[in-house]
Amino acid sequence: MKTLYKTATLLALLGGLAFAAQAQTVIGSWQGTSAEGWVNDSGVSITNAAVYPGKYEFMSGVVSGYAQSLSLHETGYGNARLRINLQSIPGGIAAFTNNSKMSFTFSCLPGSASTPDGYLQLVQFQYNSAGSGFVTLSSGWTAAGFTETGDTGNDSGGQPIFYYYTSAPARSQVVTWDYSSVKATIGANPSYVEITLVFQKGGNAPTNIFINNVVLSGAATPTIIVDQFNPTNNPYAGTNVYAVDSEITNVYNLWTSYGGNTAVDPTNIIWDSTQNCTNTSNANANSGAMKFICNFTGANQFVIWNRGPGNNLAMNPPITNGYGLLTFEFDVKYDPSSQTWNNGGVTNFGHLEWGVVPSYTLAVLGSVEVPATNTGWAHVTISLTNLVSSDSDLLNITGIFIKQYAGYGNLTGQSILWLDNLKFTYANVPPVIPPPTVAIQKAVPALRIFAGSIANTYDREELATVDGSQSWIGGSYPVSYSFTLLSYPNNNINQTHIFLVPAATAGQNMYANQFIEYQATNMLWLVLAPNGAGRVTASVQWKTNQPNANATNTVVQFTNSTAIGTWTLAFNSATTGTLTAPGASPVAFSLPSDVAALFANPVTAYFGLQPNSTAGEGLYEDWASITVTGVAGTQENEDFTKESSDIDPNTYYSPSGQFRSDSSALRAGVVIVRTNLDLYWVNWTLPAVNFGLGTKTNLLQTGSWINPAYYSGYFDETAPRGAPVQLGTKNWVLLPTDDLPTVNGLPGGVLAPTAFFLVATNVVSP
Repeated sequence: MKTLYKTATLLALLGGLAFAAQAQTVIGSWQGTSAEGWVNDSGVSITNAAVYPGKYEFMSGVVSGYAQSLSLHETGYGNARLRINLQSIPGGIAAFTNNSKMSFTFSCLPGSASTPDGYLQLVQFQYNSAGSGFVTLSSGWTAAGFTETGDTGNDSGGQPIFYYYTSAPARSQVVTWDYSSVKATIGANPSYVEITLVFQKGGNAPTNIFINNVVLSGAATPTIIVDQFNPTNNPYAGTNVYAVDSEITNVYNLWTSYGGNTAVDPTNIIWDSTQNCTNTSNANANSGAMKFICNFTGANQFVIWNRGPGNNLAMNPPITNGYGLLTFEFDVKYDPSSQTWNNGGVTNFGHLEWGVVPSYTLAVLGSVEVPATNTGWAHVTISLTNLVSSDSDLLNITGIFIKQYAGYGNLTGQSILWLDNLKFTYANVPPVIPPPTVAIQKAVPALRIFAGSIANTYDREELATVDGSQSWIGGSYPVSYSFTLLSYPNNNINQTHIFLVPAATAGQNMYANQFIEYQATNMLWLVLAPNGAGRVTASVQWKTNQPNANATNTVVQFTNSTAIGTWTLAFNSATTGTLTAPGASPVAFSLPSDVAALFANPVTAYFGLQPNSTAGEGLYEDWASITVTGVAGTQENEDFTKESSDIDPNTYYSPSGQFRSDSSALRAGVVIVRTNLDLYWVNWTLPAVNFGLGTKTNLLQTGSWINPAYYSGYFDETAPRGAPVQLGTKNWVLLPTDDLPTVNGLPGGVLAPTAFFLVATNVVSP
């Protein structure tokens, strides 16, 4: 419900200190459904039904800092051993030999009345290679290179242990094995390396042992220097150089298409030879720095990118390390006279964001707020390791941008800052990326609305009425606004809505603006929010004389057993009405007369949803219909279960012409599944680098898999129909009938009786 600009996903402020990043290779994250190459002591995958979930299980929300953890159900001594054969995973042996440390997070549940005593411990650590043979460590842990950090109060001589008593808290420690001393024995290029963790449960301790984030580290960190602001050495400036102030704009310029850049005059982007930061590695002495002079007048912003005039690719060649990237780092310094604001009791110089430019989109990946007490250089390290498994924006970086948004604290006045030493660090060996998981489902004729744009959890996906006379004021009572849901995900889509927004109070175009109801002075809405077990809480609320705010004045609120079915917001007069939930009786409400008077036409109605949570992005609802009756304007009635066409990609109008989708953040996420024309939804998990959807009629058939769009002559390639689009953490494709394979293998032929689909790297488009 809250309006935000594209938000930062990570935050790292390191004050005036420089921290060295280490190259890392993750060999066990378990944030998806893959075993990632890990097996039991018999070589059976930990996700095999023979041992899962009996001995091994993925569990959500059990360890702080991890959305999901691997749980070992240890009942005694070594009954649930955890082993990995590094030669069985891509790059595993190279990652082991390039690094010198292995670490993992070992965690346990809190105590209870049923756990008055007992313990959990790493009882043995085993490694095996052609050079070293089979080695078991069960004592002398410290001498063998083991160290721990975190909740280590029960550890003994470097051995990780958790003791139990009734009130014992949940605990975690990071266990690190420094194997430098045995690398020579193992060998520089071993044919195999096998590692096994053996745990023991004693007494009344719980049977759950949680393992997270198994990482190989210790190798020197390679660096990609983006810019040290040395006029004679700009690695990613192409042929552009700046030897005098004015020439820096050959490389760095305003992103004028990203609104609100009124804070920065282009002449205030300066190469400053008098400033230079040399307190970090790879710094270039006496090279200068980039200076911005920003004049803020409230909630405006500046966005600077390194693409120069005419968008010539300043980062040439592009950075394509993608999933091997570890950090982005830079140094920043503010002039003490710069504007400040207070956030959580800390006065700082404002919210500075950084991100990458993939093609012509803006992807914010990190942010920093420098305390006002720090008037020297601050070194900022933004970790990319939590993003590299899911963010395709890192695959082909053609530019970077720096953005300061004055809306955080409404900075007013002048801010002056300098930037220096822009660089990436990356791993020598890319982490293991699990292959995508594919799912297929029958397409049900309906309006499918996906939640979120993958950029902002508050992004709206919705349809708006084309007619602007949709107020209940002046209508023929009863006036009603209703929609019918065929599917609802029960959790994480935290807002399903109807917005009624008077145009006079919005003060701007009622379309192509997903935040219109938030920005409007007056607004009334119906909002559905999940309440567990399929239940929803429904609220009718209003606001008046409150621009840039949510509706908070509640006239009716109740919980219904289901969201599935028809919801009707009705008005019997200007000030009285009812809300009817599926399977329930109408619930009456009333509005103050002075409030109702502010909702006279023109009014636009909006129907849709927003996730308001990261977990909700990419989920969806299927809508059967939207109906508006009794208003002075057009009486809308569109049955999406009987459509023969989709929303027009040029006009954004629905087939009836009564609704338009251009108030959605991602229009490809609002799709009408056509009756008898669209047959299947296919989705697959990300990342899926170089993977595409292919089809065959016979699994024994040799050769490549065929792009389904071939069978329609590539006619159906407006995402998601016939072409994938990322929605949340998955790619989605809607397959129409004419994208299915044919008997003769040619477009337009008779459909084959069977078809198989696969996401693969050898898909071709004949």
